[in-house]
Amino acid sequence: MLNMTEIKGRINSIEQTRKITKAMQLISTVKMRKAMQKHDQNATYIDLLRGIIKDILLHRGDIAHPFLEIRKGNRTAFLVIAGDKGLAGPYNSNILNMALEHMRNVDEKYIFTVGHMATSFFNRKNHMVDVEFLHTAQNPGLHHARQIAEVLIDLYTQNHIDKIEILFTDMITSVTQEPKAFTLLPLELEYFADVDVETTFTGTYEYDPSAETVFDILVPQYIIGIIFSSLVESYACEQFSRMQAMDSATENADKMVSNLRKEYSRARQASVTNEMIEVANATNAVVGNL
Repeated sequence: MLNMTEIKGRINSIEQTRKITKAMQLISTVKMRKAMQKHDQNATYIDLLRGIIKDILLHRGDIAHPFLEIRKGNRTAFLVIAGDKGLAGPYNSNILNMALEHMRNVDEKYIFTVGHMATSFFNRKNHMVDVEFLHTAQNPGLHHARQIAEVLIDLYTQNHIDKIEILFTDMITSVTQEPKAFTLLPLELEYFADVDVETTFTGTYEYDPSAETVFDILVPQYIIGIIFSSLVESYACEQFSRMQAMDSATENADKMVSNLRKEYSRARQASVTNEMIEVANATNAVVGNL
């Protein structure tokens, strides 16, 4: 059994840790709300853009474009979004393990990472990371999404890769999140199954000045928007997961302190009892010598 000094030291140590976990919980809550505001603002734009692209795909006719071409090769670029830090519950492990499994049957893969945790994970698994996008996971912005999109689109248009996939954490509801894989290129109609289009037109579109020009402008903006949305949503999920982890840590700290206080009370009572016994024994010894 610990003595009172040791118990008091442990209580002080746990209380200091509790202050840190509580502060981290509050900070993560604020960051998550700001991230979701960004995501919601971008969602309207993305929904509109996806609707336009689906409408075009439904009426494209025999248009040939690199963004629509289903290539025979299996050269795939994976953009994996994780966090820069741990202490976020299962957030990093869920998306990274899913990404590793998703890549298993791809012979020629190119790995692009957002977040130090993703880079470290693939290095440990002996998978070379081709490009790491630094300073992005903790402060995702539209300029980051544009930079990433330019690199990936350039590789695709130069025929260095056959497919681009993005792997991120999707916030299904305010309390539910899950890792998700999404194909950016080539575009296929099945990827827009959840999009409702209002037009009832059944003919074929004519493009001005040309179909190639329309796709060259529209699709990169779509990809930038999807990447930005994925960055922000992943960041929000990371903060939510960290908020939950720190809340759990704070509760555990409270329980530990409560148990230690009880142990301290028992140790104090035992100390007082021992002192009373010692006084009684000393009194009996003195009386016996009289």
